[in-house]
Amino acid sequence: MTAEAAEITIEHETDGGFTVVRPAGKLDTLSARTFEAYLKGLADANAGPLLIDMEKVDYVTSFGLRSLLIIAKLLAPSGGKLVLFQVNPSVIEVLKISGFLKILTVTDTLASAKELAGQPR
Repeated sequence: MTAEAAEITIEHETDGGFTVVRPAGKLDTLSARTFEAYLKGLADANAGPLLIDMEKVDYVTSFGLRSLLIIAKLLAPSGGKLVLFQVNPSVIEVLKISGFLKILTVTDTLASAKELAGQPR
């Protein structure tokens, strides 16, 4: 499945009970709503742990951070997980400066994202 907004495209696939989401582009004021709605749709469909491949996201604003936080909080009560992996160095810097590295689960590879997310429901 694919979604497109002003400066972002989003695809996802199922991988052994995990949902791997692959956004590409900028996660900013214009695209954050589309990104958030896309992830909410997956969460509402009980798509399992959401593993977000951030390799092709080269820019994140506070709106993008807010969307990630909303989805993480949405998943938490049911034991769902949101894990970011392959995060672009410039986005890691934004996560670090904003304190989001302490809030969100971030790792290097898909394999380690699966481990951190635990067993799919």
